[in-house]
Amino acid sequence: MVTPMAQRIAPASRELAKFYSARHNWRNSGEERMRFRKATALARVRPGSAVLDIGSRNGDLRRYLPPDVKYQGLDIAPEFAAPDILVHDISQGLPFADVSFDYVFMIEVLEHTPTAYATAGEIHRVLRPGGTWMVSVPNPYHLKEIIWNLLRVPDKQGHIYSWTRQTISRLGEMNGFRLVDWGGTYFYPPIPAPWLLARSVAYKFVRD
Repeated sequence: MVTPMAQRIAPASRELAKFYSARHNWRNSGEERMRFRKATALARVRPGSAVLDIGSRNGDLRRYLPPDVKYQGLDIAPEFAAPDILVHDISQGLPFADVSFDYVFMIEVLEHTPTAYATAGEIHRVLRPGGTWMVSVPNPYHLKEIIWNLLRVPDKQGHIYSWTRQTISRLGEMNGFRLVDWGGTYFYPPIPAPWLLARSVAYKFVRD
């Protein structure tokens, strides 16, 4: 599924790679579990499907997918390199052929992506018609986000964009997607929550 050229592509931005490599062991398993459960519940991944997981880390999303999916992970941090996880900077495009996947997941990645519009276009290219793009992003209306903005707390997580339902819907529409479902992921401590209280929100797009 990976093109021969992709095997030779290293992260083009050394600063991005350095930033996320230094933070590769930052994680909260409880939060990840809630995000993965919500995203896969909305996606309804069919057995045997081809799945691309952008920002895959070590590929833990696989635990929530049917066992026979054709899984391909992608991450910028070289610490996550593995037989089914390619190290690549998505700001340089996606190193896969057209219509290669049935599902593309981006769990807490789009807010870090400097080329969000171009990346959405690349996802449309590699998805098959009718394919699903699942995106999970921080909820800008969450109380913590509001307080941090009011107190001018500097970002330390590499967030570049803040996505509302309106702006992420427009991003999808301008790249050939329809928003068909969405919902909140979790509240602290990690428990299910409606979108207004949720720390992040999952969006399900379908490729036209």
